[in-house]
Amino acid sequence: MRNAHLKYQCYPSVVCVGKETEVTVFPRDISRRFRDDREYELVVVGLREDQLDYHAHVALDHPCTVQDGCLKFTYLFDREQEYSIRFAEKGGSEVKISLYAVKEDLYGLRPLKGDLHSHTFYSDGQDGIAMTPADYREEGFDFVSITDHNRMYPSQLAAELYKDIPLGLHLMTGEEVHTPGSLVHIVHAGGKESVCDRYIRNRETYNAEVAEIAKGLSHVPEQYRERVAMAHWACQKIHEAGGLAIYAHPFWCPNRYNVSEELGDLMFEEKIFDAFELVGGAPVNPQLAIWQEYALRGNRLPVVGSSDSHDHDYAKRKSFARRFTVVFAKENTTEAILDAIRGGYSLAAEIPADSDSDIHFYGAPLRLVLFAKFIWENYFNETWRLCLGEGILMRRYAEGEEVGDLLAAMQPTVENFYKRFYGLVPAPVVSEARKAFLDHCLEVQRNVGPITKGSNLYIYGGNERRE
Repeated sequence: MRNAHLKYQCYPSVVCVGKETEVTVFPRDISRRFRDDREYELVVVGLREDQLDYHAHVALDHPCTVQDGCLKFTYLFDREQEYSIRFAEKGGSEVKISLYAVKEDLYGLRPLKGDLHSHTFYSDGQDGIAMTPADYREEGFDFVSITDHNRMYPSQLAAELYKDIPLGLHLMTGEEVHTPGSLVHIVHAGGKESVCDRYIRNRETYNAEVAEIAKGLSHVPEQYRERVAMAHWACQKIHEAGGLAIYAHPFWCPNRYNVSEELGDLMFEEKIFDAFELVGGAPVNPQLAIWQEYALRGNRLPVVGSSDSHDHDYAKRKSFARRFTVVFAKENTTEAILDAIRGGYSLAAEIPADSDSDIHFYGAPLRLVLFAKFIWENYFNETWRLCLGEGILMRRYAEGEEVGDLLAAMQPTVENFYKRFYGLVPAPVVSEARKAFLDHCLEVQRNVGPITKGSNLYIYGGNERRE
């Protein structure tokens, strides 16, 4: 449920199950502040609770008070689900907003939106290392890994370019690994050193190490043994570098699928990858099906969503921004993001090409999908707006303008909203000075403003219409 009335917001909007919590309904359009001289009614409705009649009237009977221009109530949220907060001035129209209660393991994690697979013109992309991060921040991303083919240094150069200014966007190292002799694509995200450099600079050592791994794969059909050994080698080296090994788009089809049916089965059965790129670089349906099939066999890989973007032209921007990963991590750092994915706290996401409001989340468990839907509608919908200005300034920085001070001033905005959204800082209030000004505005309206409807003037003065 998207907040139906964006002029109000719950603080906190995410609460911990089993804890009695004071909730503040804050009028974001403070001209709509709650007034001490009026009566208000409220009810809390859990959306997954049992019912016999979905048309039945729900009484607004939960206690609430007005304080500092806000509506406040206390409630014990006893199960993990979305709650609809419904309130009204007595006799007035009902307003619905939402909050979500999660169990303690999920409450301690921060929602992050990111892309773990993207390219620049340092391999076969169209954009450089300066503009690419700006493109992502402008679209509301919290992290991105530039993963050019067979090279990590573009991602390192991007971090170097922006190292002297504070960013809300986390730039993660990365590369797309193409072991010589295999068409299996493996994304390496977050490692401290390049794996590709090993086979580029020392092919003989690479060949010898792959051959040694192959000796231990007698259970693999000979036709595929060397290529399976190559995948083992790549994942081992990625892990040695501290990175995440992602099995990428086995249903990419330049001529035929880049991974055959038999080899694809072996990639899952060997259990060497940390995550599966369920969204990105290929149609979702077959990738979802094979992931589900192996999950039923007891090999459920964590999932990620990626754009595999090669072009960020303005007219095509929605294309790269429509596929991404949602991660629930302890913080926006490489280590925390990778740990969260390994632990199963990630989902692949896709916004259909013909929609700007619908979104599909892929992965499991259900509790994560339901929470991600709420976060998308009520949290990312807001942080995207906060990131927009930062992305524009990053673009100006990439063009050579001295905007570091402006970026430094903007950098805490998403962090501050996150803390407020999760109740980690006190809820906002309508200040006394602002309330006095609004009272003055209302007095002017009542005593000076005309009663009007459209262009028709009915009477001057004595306007009893409430603000």
